[in-house]
Amino acid sequence: MPKLCTVDVFYGPQALGNQHHIAYRPAPAWSETPSQYQRVPNLILMSGGSGAFQAQFLNYGRQVRRCGSGNLAVAAYINEKLKTKPTNELLLTPSGEIQLGFDHKSAYYLDKPLTQRPLRNFRFWRRLISQPVINGCYCGGRNDYVLLELSQPLTQLSVNSGALCQFSRRALIVIYRLVSGAVQLRYFAPQYGEAEDAATGSACVQAAAYLRNQYPKSYAHQPIEIKQCSPAGGCLYLKNYQQQVLVRGRTAMRDSTAVCSSFDYTEK
Repeated sequence: MPKLCTVDVFYGPQALGNQHHIAYRPAPAWSETPSQYQRVPNLILMSGGSGAFQAQFLNYGRQVRRCGSGNLAVAAYINEKLKTKPTNELLLTPSGEIQLGFDHKSAYYLDKPLTQRPLRNFRFWRRLISQPVINGCYCGGRNDYVLLELSQPLTQLSVNSGALCQFSRRALIVIYRLVSGAVQLRYFAPQYGEAEDAATGSACVQAAAYLRNQYPKSYAHQPIEIKQCSPAGGCLYLKNYQQQVLVRGRTAMRDSTAVCSSFDYTEK
């Protein structure tokens, strides 16, 4: 079996980020999870090459449909281990096709956000988090996301996980806009095994689309810095491109010299 390679994603000052473990083989594609990998957290089974790769994301043997930090881990692996500078490589995942790459700034990927609809039942969502809700939206279908925008910082936010599990299958994205223009984000999905996800690119894609739609003068074209308020959450850098969102994050390989991406987000 291939040796697991560990990649840290979204790490940085005061942030542990997400740690992914990649098992790669050129061919054939993985059809089932090897028994020795069943208990591995944040596992990526990766195959393919020559511009088209496949990836399955698993957590302790359970398949995960979307994994933004996993996309960046794959881009870093292609760059560091396969010695190929990926530029808009095609990655096939359970939730669809993803374009990813690695340039002089960082690993990155392009993803299309889910369809967003106006938020309903404000009273329930306010009770769920015990804080005022400015606005929000539903993202995708009943098993996807609900996004809430709050008027207060998120560091002391408490979510009623029992009520969320009983009322909705949607994972909960909560954001707060700082005066600087940066955005705080937290993500809760107790229905799927973990009360709070430490650092999530997929939720940030939905947040970037929401900000573009609600505040186009501030977020439609400018780079967006999102800080995930959790012990492991790091900084994500996003930019809206027509119907897609470009996501960047700092990555490092654990079994080689750590490579810290340089960030220069001054372009307009």
